[in-house]
Formats: sequence, structure tokens, C-alpha cells
Amino acid sequence: MTQPKSCLNNNKFGLAAALARKGFSFALCLFCLAVTLIFSSCGNKKNEPLIIWTDIPEFASYAELFNKEHNDAKAVVIFKQEPARSMPPLEDEIQPDLVVSSWLKNSSTRKYFLPLDYMFSGGLLQKSEFYSKLLDYGLMNSKQYLLPVSFNLDAVMFRKKNETLVTDDHFITLDGIKKLSSEFNKKNEDGSFETMGYAPSWDGDFLYLASRMNGASYVEKKEHFGWNANALEKTAEYMKSWTKQCDCDTDTELNFQFKYLYMPKYKQFSADRCFFAFIKSSDLFMLTEEQFSGLTYRWVGEEGRIMVEDDIVTMGLCKSAEHKDAAQKFMEWFYTESVQKKLLERQDSLKLDSISFGIAGGFSSLVKVNANVYPLRYRSLLENLPMGEYLSCPNILSPRWPSLKEKVVIPYLLDCVQVKKVAVESAGAGQGFSEPKQKPIRTIEQRISAWEREAF
Repeated sequence: MTQPKSCLNNNKFGLAAALARKGFSFALCLFCLAVTLIFSSCGNKKNEPLIIWTDIPEFASYAELFNKEHNDAKAVVIFKQEPARSMPPLEDEIQPDLVVSSWLKNSSTRKYFLPLDYMFSGGLLQKSEFYSKLLDYGLMNSKQYLLPVSFNLDAVMFRKKNETLVTDDHFITLDGIKKLSSEFNKKNEDGSFETMGYAPSWDGDFLYLASRMNGASYVEKKEHFGWNANALEKTAEYMKSWTKQCDCDTDTELNFQFKYLYMPKYKQFSADRCFFAFIKSSDLFMLTEEQFSGLTYRWVGEEGRIMVEDDIVTMGLCKSAEHKDAAQKFMEWFYTESVQKKLLERQDSLKLDSISFGIAGGFSSLVKVNANVYPLRYRSLLENLPMGEYLSCPNILSPRWPSLKEKVVIPYLLDCVQVKKVAVESAGAGQGFSEPKQKPIRTIEQRISAWEREAF
């Protein structure tokens, strides 16, 4: 056998650097590098380690625990910045056995994975242990090609003293946020805002979520994506009416945010300047008990739906895998409640508990882990656990979606919700509203063209 030098060619210090960037201990960084070097020695296939490609730094710790608990199988983690875009592997690279990442379910990547239905039919894994909606996300042509690893949701935080104003114990609708925000608004004698509940222009991610809830249906289409234009228009009109209803304009909203809400979101409530703060679960549950004191939260959802964020982390078994038995053992081991409990406890012992939330940066795909294990670490979850029946997963999206979303979709939405307040010269003096008088808003197609020029 040829010594697998490509293990080092996959950026020898890549995973160590990634771990260090996220604050992982130097010892763990060295462990990852040492394991890679140790198992890159010659040997027969039976004794070789399984290779895991991932952009999730926590998997270095997971692999270490797996190796400690198994004498008949070992795992080596190779960090890839964008695993989905690295498929298929180059000829001089070590072939991965498992790939763990987001964006694996798309036209360019899915053909490199094997179906895993046999793991359920053979009793190695139990479908009942998983969130059914997340399992369905991994289906392609009615076969289970991908297994869900972790996911995140969107929420709003607010002061616990205002909890009686929120009618549902689990989620809040866009209308509910709008209503309570408007009622919370208060102006000074000079007409400036003393308090502002929440404003649509404050967070592009909030607008993006609202567009999904309104049926934007972003989906992979050829090299870019498809969308429902009517849903985007509906979202824009809804948000503009929100601003106008508060006798406000976008500049006023942004000026208020700049003046009063410049601090971390959990601190924005200290002076009672706002009612809500929009936050992702991966950030929400990284707050310390002290930071979260006096606060609570609700998932943003409606009509029995809570939108799962686009970047669901999944695991796939490669067609080219040379160590399928070891990969199968890793999957059996990983998808166990007791093991995931150990992994979370291990984060504490390695002082990694303040680096990332939960399993692989999110909620576990295993129902019992979220119900039985997470609340012991994240006390605020006792108030509001994710409800599996309400989860709504995204469509198939390209590995380039994070860039398209950041550079194309969100800027477009932010432009579309602009409201300007201008002097009205006609009957009756005072102020009125108008659409922006500056240059026309660039279309999504125009933005995609600009993005292509920048990306290439």
C-alpha cells in the first residue's frame, strides 16, 4: 500500500487551525494532527482508520472518544472548508468514507453517497429515535442517503416580565411580533422614539425567515436558485406596512438601532428600549445563565410550522468508501443517546462548553437527546423544547447558498422594505410616506450577475 500522503496534503494544519479559531484547546488541536499522522502509516485495509471529511471542528473530539472506545475501528478527521464543494475527491487525496457537513443534498453532491436504508431494516438504527421531518430531509428517490446530525431554529428573546403578553407558550407569529412591537413603541415630545418594540429593517436574517414563512420557497435551480417572486413581494409589502403603521420610516428605525441597540442582544433589554431581539438557537443557548437572567424566548413560527434553518448538518456514506464496516460502526455509535450525552459532557471536561452549542453546533437529530440531555446543560430549554411535528425543513439548496443568501437575497430584501417619509405639499401640511426616490432597486437577476462576477 502507498503511504497516504494526501492526508497531509488536505491542509496538514487545517483542522488544528479551525479548532483554534473556534477557541478549542491547543491540546485538542495537537491531538487531531497527531491522530492524522499516526494513522497515515502503512498497513492493510483492515487496520486502516475510516476517514471523515467535515467542516465541523467538534468532530475531532468525537473521533477521539470513538477511538478510545473501540479497538476494532479507528477514525481520522480531515478538515475541509467546504466538503460539499470538494466532492468528488481529487485523485491524490485520501478518499473519505464519511462526509459530515451542510449542503450535501444537491444535484452535484448526492450521487457520491450510498443509501443507508439497510441500517434501519437491519435494526442497526431506529427511525423512531430521529425527528421524522429531518429523516425525510435525507431522502432522495425514496431512499435514505443522508442521516441528519444537527439543526437550528430561529427565535425572539424578550423580557420575562412581558411573558403574559405573549399568548402562546412555544412560538410567536409574525403578526404577534408586529402587534406587540407596535404597542410597545413610545415617542418623546419632540416626536423621536423613546422605545421601539422591533423593526423589520434591523436584521436581514429576520426578513429572510419571514420570506420563507410567506412561501419564498428558495430551491436549487441549475447553477443558482429558484424562488417565488409573489412571496417576496408579499413579504416586502408586509414589512413596509409594519413600518408605516408605527408612523415611522426606515432611516428612523436604523438610527434608533444605532443609538440604543449597539450592544449584544441579551443586553438590549436592560434599559427597556426594545421588546424583542431576533436570535438563532445556536447563539441563544450559548448565553450564560447570568446573561439570560430575566429573559425568555419563543420560536418564530405559524400555522403549525417552525422553519428549520437551511444549514442542516447531515452525514453520508461515500460510494468510494474503503472502510464501510468501520464507518457503519461509527454511525451506530454516534447515533446513540448515551454516546451523545458523553460527547456533551466531554465538551465540559475539555473546556469547550462555551465554544459551540450542542451536538455539531445545534440541536441533536435524536429526539431523546434534546428531551433528556440538553435541558441538563441548557436550563432555559426546560421552558420550550423543539416540537418535532412542527419542524419544516428547507428545500434542496446549492453548497453556494450561504454566499447567494448573504450577497443576493438578504440585500434584496433589505432594499425592498425601505420606507421613506417625505414632506407632503398637497392639501394639509405634514409628513407622508413614499417609495424610495433613489435609483430603482436592482432585481435578483441583476444581483446574481454581479455575484457571479465577484465569485469568479
